[in-house]
Amino acid sequence: MEPMTAAAIAGGGQLLQGVSGYKAGQASSKSAMATAMYNKQIADINAQMEKDRGRIVRSITERNAEVVGEQSVYNAYLIDRQATEIESQNEFDIFIAERQYNIFTAEKRAKWGTSGVTMAGSPAVVALADANAAAMNLANIEQRGLQAASNVRQNAKMVTYKGKVDYNNLMQQAFMGQYASDIQRANIINEGNMNYYTGASKAYQAQQQATAQLIGSIGSAATSAVGAYGSAGGFAGGGGSSPYFQDLQGNTVIQTMV
Repeated sequence: MEPMTAAAIAGGGQLLQGVSGYKAGQASSKSAMATAMYNKQIADINAQMEKDRGRIVRSITERNAEVVGEQSVYNAYLIDRQATEIESQNEFDIFIAERQYNIFTAEKRAKWGTSGVTMAGSPAVVALADANAAAMNLANIEQRGLQAASNVRQNAKMVTYKGKVDYNNLMQQAFMGQYASDIQRANIINEGNMNYYTGASKAYQAQQQATAQLIGSIGSAATSAVGAYGSAGGFAGGGGSSPYFQDLQGNTVIQTMV
């Protein structure tokens, strides 16, 4: 076999192997980068979805809080109206009681007058007792009405207070929900970035390995070719000796001609 042919065969095999490794490394690098970009896009979509979810949930919760607050105010208004109606009814009851007492007293005095009874002595005592009883009855009617109205108004205040508490609790819940959503979205973004950097790092390493393998194969191919050429006598001089020899590491080096 001719020296040049042997050198070409020896170097070409290693070079072909290096090119194949380089292409495989390039493909691995592109695949890793494509995966990293895809995962980053998915993470961005998830982060946006979480942002929208948090905003919608907070909006709904705040709206519920407003509804609760408005409903409590309206309920308190209705209850307070009941107190006003009780007061009006109380005034009416007092008016009727006074009217009935006046009619009763007038009728009794008229009977006493027609029968010739004077207001002195026992009739006066009876009239005074009737007046005291009527006054006590009117005071009781007024007191019951005031107490009923006060209880109803106290209930209205409690409804208003409970509405404020529920409103504040729901608004706090909305805030905490938004805060938890922001934390979750930040975690999604951070995880997406870390996955992207990991994928990009793998792609870069694959690219570097592919390049290093190609450069190494070119060097090995050149060394093998030179060695094969020398072994085939391609460098034989007049004395029949080759200017190349193998060192202790097996590398082919050129002898220095003195």
